[in-house]
Amino acid sequence: MFKKPYQTKAQSALRVSACRHLVQETKDTYPQTADQTPGPMPGKLQSAKFVSHVGDKGEIIYSESNEPLWFRAEVPGASSSLLVPTVYTLWQFPALLPVLWTWAPVVEKLIGGADLMVPGLVVPEHGLPDLKRGQLVAICCPGSLAAQAVGVLTVDTREIQRVAGAKGKAVLVAHTYRDHLWEAGSKAELPEIPLGAGSAEAAVPAEPADETPALEALRLEEDSSGPQSQPAPAVTAAEMDALLLTTLKQVMATVLDQRHATPLLPLGASTLYSTYMLANAPARGAELDIKKSSYKKLAKFLKAAEKQGLLGLKDIRGEPHVKSLNWQHAELSGYQPYAVKLAAPAAKPASVPQSGPAPAARISVTELLKPPQALRPLFDLVCGEPATGYFTRQQARGVLESYIKQQALVDPQAPRNVRLDHHLCDGLLTKAEYSKLSVYPRDQLQARLQEKMTLYTQLDIPGRAPTTRIGRPPTVDVVCEKKMGNKVVTRALGLEAYGVDPAAVAKELRVACASSTSVDPVPGKKTVAVLVQGHQVKALARLLEKQHGLPADLIKVTDKSGKAKK
Repeated sequence: MFKKPYQTKAQSALRVSACRHLVQETKDTYPQTADQTPGPMPGKLQSAKFVSHVGDKGEIIYSESNEPLWFRAEVPGASSSLLVPTVYTLWQFPALLPVLWTWAPVVEKLIGGADLMVPGLVVPEHGLPDLKRGQLVAICCPGSLAAQAVGVLTVDTREIQRVAGAKGKAVLVAHTYRDHLWEAGSKAELPEIPLGAGSAEAAVPAEPADETPALEALRLEEDSSGPQSQPAPAVTAAEMDALLLTTLKQVMATVLDQRHATPLLPLGASTLYSTYMLANAPARGAELDIKKSSYKKLAKFLKAAEKQGLLGLKDIRGEPHVKSLNWQHAELSGYQPYAVKLAAPAAKPASVPQSGPAPAARISVTELLKPPQALRPLFDLVCGEPATGYFTRQQARGVLESYIKQQALVDPQAPRNVRLDHHLCDGLLTKAEYSKLSVYPRDQLQARLQEKMTLYTQLDIPGRAPTTRIGRPPTVDVVCEKKMGNKVVTRALGLEAYGVDPAAVAKELRVACASSTSVDPVPGKKTVAVLVQGHQVKALARLLEKQHGLPADLIKVTDKSGKAKK
């Protein structure tokens, strides 16, 4: 969360009531150390709102000497907002959190932005402590209780010990020693805290005898988890600027030359970057990243290229588009394209979701019907037992057909009509119709049966037990609307109903669209909305359908941007 610089607002002194609430909250959250919890004194603490580099929002609590003591945020892996101690607080009170152990070389990877993998854990002789998924833990090295990282468990420790050779992520790291939150304090070096201080588990090997196998397994795990956990080579802003310009010229000289690009123009800026530039960057050297350049934003880089005369821009629906490319530019006349490793067309979408290389299993939605009390006798006669369950539409149709056949209710003079008996009259007719009708068309009788039954929806989400709810399935609303001035944003609401993580969707959109994204709470509702800049309706709907298995008929698209569709 703090591996890259974050933005903060001005600090303000905590009120007396806020300080008291903080004291009580720390005692309630960490009852095992209630007598040691650092008690904030009224007028002695400061707080400031922050926004991380990925859009996570929260609050940091500082001491009188401007030392960050706590931060409150929705930590990845946790179900709600947590009050998390920083390493400065854990160094003063090492028993505040349960401890997991790992080797010093692994900690270096954690500081670089990786999460702690299961093979990187050091298991004491008596086993790991009994901890549950979603619990906060401190990460230390054998021989010292000085916390070097804080994170959230992704799996119960019993499961880790039960499965031999288990792999995957064990802890999602939220804060580490030497990250940017640590740099906001006194930048104190790691203290020496002997084992046995406090009540934390201390029975771990003092010498790293088994370090190598764990690190080798950890490297393999990081390779399979994607490029996020691999440390990127250091590159200056000037080098990244040159790399961006070189890649743009490479694209103009090869895949978007005058013959191929003309029918594609105007071309969206995000499409140019994600589809063409990322795929044609030099194979050697640093990975192409607009945020590591001096421009920081794709629009600024393209405006600089426009000033050089390489291309022309125009704004469409609030997003910059390339309207023309200058293939006669002096810098392209003698340009020699470099060799690029071509990727198969099916491999392009792999640059969209960094959280999973394969498309998710499809979510299944089934409509079910339940007979009301007036129709129970009819269903009981056909089923041979009390009909208390659910029926599909086809099954309900079959029940009525079986009842008509069993009771010989087909009108011999008009086989398409059904003679009404008391069960059909009680269940399907109104009071006014009861004395007037004696026969009824069979197809209309089937339609009325399904109208009288109560509609339910069964959701079968992969990895979860099927759930049934009354009414039609909820929709995921994808809305594109205009905000301040010409700014257009696209937002998605209702993802939680289908087990889709809004934070993961925001992260995937940020890469796919090369646009800024955020996850914001919806006022008055217990839900959040994923926001992405620009007219990204198609990209968002495609991502939800292909990468998260959401059926297309459950995605409701509304365009309020005021732009006519072409």
